Amino acid sequence: MTQASRRADYDEIAPTFDNRYERNEYAGVARFLPGFIGSQEGLFILEVGCGTGHWLEALQAPGRRLTGLDYSAGMLARAQRHVQDVTLIRGTAEALPLPARSFDRVFCINALHHFRDKPAFLAEARRMLRPGGKLLSVGLDPHRGQDRWHVYDYFTESLTIDKQRYPSSGVLREWMRVAGFADCTTQEVEYWSSRVPAREAFAQGRLEKAATSQLSVLTDEEYEQGIRRIREDMERLEENGQTLFLTIDLRLYATSGSVK
Repeated sequence: MTQASRRADYDEIAPTFDNRYERNEYAGVARFLPGFIGSQEGLFILEVGCGTGHWLEALQAPGRRLTGLDYSAGMLARAQRHVQDVTLIRGTAEALPLPARSFDRVFCINALHHFRDKPAFLAEARRMLRPGGKLLSVGLDPHRGQDRWHVYDYFTESLTIDKQRYPSSGVLREWMRVAGFADCTTQEVEYWSSRVPAREAFAQGRLEKAATSQLSVLTDEEYEQGIRRIREDMERLEENGQTLFLTIDLRLYATSGSVK
C-alpha cells in the first residue's frame, strides 16, 4: 500500500469521532485558539477540516461569521447538530469553493495531514485571506523525535506513515512563506503525558481502529498485528502479577502566519 493511498474514511468514523474529546483534554488548544482569533467583532472565520464542528462550536460568539469546510458528508452531518448560524460546506482543502479575500482568519486543527496537497491548501488559504488576516495549523510533528506513544510502539508502521503525512514544523513554515505568508512561527500548545493500563485502554475504546487516524490508515493486518503485540505483552506481565501501561507523551504544535 502506498503512503498516498492511506486515507481514513471519515464518513465511517463520524459516529464515534467525538469520543476523542472525552478521552483527551485539549485545554492547550482551547486556550490558544481564542487568542489567535482575536476579540474584534465582525470577523469572518473559516475552519478547513472542521469535522464534527467541535472547534466551531467553541468559537461561536455574537458578531463572528463562522464557516466550516470538510470533505466528509458524514462529519458535516454531525457538525450540523453541534453548531447554529454557521455555514457548512463540503469541499476539498486544495480547491476551496469560496471567493478570494473573504476571510480574516483561516485555521485547521489536526487536519493538515489529511490534505492531499498541503502547499496547494496554503496557497488557497492565502487567497482566502484579507490583508491583516492570519492562518493557523495545529498538529503533531513526529519529525522532532520527542514523542512517545504506544501507537508508535506497537503499530510499527504508524510512525513511518506519520512522517509521510505530517510535514515538520520547519517545512510547514517554509511552505507558508512560499505561499506568501509573513511572520511564520511555531510553538507548542498542547502536551499530553500519561500512562494508561492496557486493559483500561481497551475498555475505553482507545485501541479501536477508528479511535485515531494513525490506526484508521493501517491495513486490517497491520492493525491486528499491533493489537496482538499489546495483548501478548499484557498477558505475559499479568501472569507475573504486573500491569502493562501504555505510554502517551505527545505534543501538538501551532504554526501560524499572517497576510500583510
